[in-house]
Amino acid sequence: MPARQRLAFAAVSAAFTALFAAALVVAAALAPPPMAALPAIALACIGAPMAAAFELARALSAVREPHDRLRRELERLPETPHPLGY
Repeated sequence: MPARQRLAFAAVSAAFTALFAAALVVAAALAPPPMAALPAIALACIGAPMAAAFELARALSAVREPHDRLRRELERLPETPHPLGY
């Protein structure tokens, strides 16, 4: 998958994950779940958005990497004086 498409998919996925985690928290607040389900709900509401954010950061890094590589290559070039002395 191309880097830009991966970034778009990761961003949409992160947004939906955060939305569903918030909906799960609201549902757990409105209808108290059994005590045995609370750790799973907490893990899903905290861990899933964190995993989505991690994937979003990796996708963003993949999009920025060619630009950063070019910038590093240009910084390695020596400075030359202007031919007209400016």
